[in-house]
Amino acid sequence: MGLPCGSARHHGDFVPSSALVRRLCAIVRCGTLVDHENASSISRQRGRVVIAGVIEGFYGTPWSHRDRLECIDLLQRLEANTYVWAGKSEPRHRDHWRDPFTDDELTKFAELAAHRSGVGLVVGLTPGSDATLDEVLAKLRPALDTGARGVALLFDDLPVLDAAARHRAFANDVEQSLSCPMWLTPTHYAGSESSPYLDQLMTGLSSSIEVMWTGEHVVCDRIDAEHARARTEACGGRRPLLWDNTPVNDALMSEALHLGPYSGRSDELRSMITGVLINPMMFARASMPTVASAMAWCRGDDALATWNDMIDSRGWRLLAEATAFPDDPHWPGARPDRDWWDAVANMTVLDIDDGCSTWVDAAREGARLAVTAIDLMERPPSDAQHRVMGTIGLAMAWRAWHRTPVLTFGGGPRLRPVLTNDRSGRFSYDGRSVSYSTSLVDDLVQRATR
Repeated sequence: MGLPCGSARHHGDFVPSSALVRRLCAIVRCGTLVDHENASSISRQRGRVVIAGVIEGFYGTPWSHRDRLECIDLLQRLEANTYVWAGKSEPRHRDHWRDPFTDDELTKFAELAAHRSGVGLVVGLTPGSDATLDEVLAKLRPALDTGARGVALLFDDLPVLDAAARHRAFANDVEQSLSCPMWLTPTHYAGSESSPYLDQLMTGLSSSIEVMWTGEHVVCDRIDAEHARARTEACGGRRPLLWDNTPVNDALMSEALHLGPYSGRSDELRSMITGVLINPMMFARASMPTVASAMAWCRGDDALATWNDMIDSRGWRLLAEATAFPDDPHWPGARPDRDWWDAVANMTVLDIDDGCSTWVDAAREGARLAVTAIDLMERPPSDAQHRVMGTIGLAMAWRAWHRTPVLTFGGGPRLRPVLTNDRSGRFSYDGRSVSYSTSLVDDLVQRATR
């Protein structure tokens, strides 16, 4: 934790100011984020990636300070090395980027930077199109003074593709002026195609700047070595830093709860990228099983086994299965038995984010409907009128359950930004962005009410 701060003096004791605390933390935390030359050699020998961690880069309510500290605790235990502060809804990250960081924000940066020696803080910023270098430097220098080990300029999701030269100049000048690790998210950040924007951005970009990439799409079911190899070629031989949009559930995906393991990333991919940054959900605790699984993959360990251990230790397996989709590795199958439905209907979910309660309630209620449907089919009332009323009652309860604004048991329609940047750098649509499926509950109720 950071040093105590305040302005009061008691019995002659000096209590340092917030600014002094931040400066002391910076002195304690001096050094580079990652020694790339040595780390790359060691990582290749061990089958690891160089950079491994979390980028808080989602749209929606940012994590609390406690959430961030607990995430850094976990990253240290998992032998990861990076936390990136870059929440899209943090007001002074994007919308009000020009406003200086507040004293409270800087004090918290100092605490994040000093919290665990093995995990470095990177502070992200999305400058406006009219930003000047002096403004960006003035904004970021205080963050570095707190002990942050690097900075990131994030130009993703911007409506222009003619600013490559400007983005390149900013990145080069910031790196040179601040003498710290510099990372960049380009506006063309998905796919393996080249584009005029990428060509211009890469021509003259400092070779030490990390350039982030989300894979073949904004959200990817699979990322293979050949995808990264093609991206490397499109970026003039520069290997990408993978910004992996999992388990994030913002924007189009807000009806889904992603509790599953890190999957669909080939082992060969590790040698084709410089690192992995996991973009989590706004639900920090619920994101940690996926984060742990991903960090195991980064180390070359068993990602699924790591996920199994954490999801079971937290008692969340039933909820994870109830919120899975048919292609997920933790999908419970097309016809779970009655015991499974009973267990979900009566599950207790502890120590998870308050925002997950809607999915917990929907899963319990859906499981109760499933049990009722199974009983109606397997042990129907002998009285015909009772059967009629039971069937109508089930249908009415099912209709009400369908109005719940979250997805459970594999139901749809499911929306995801499975988009990519084409050769012009613009987004192109992929039909996998919208998927239709019948939930396990729907299947049972429909069979029971025929």
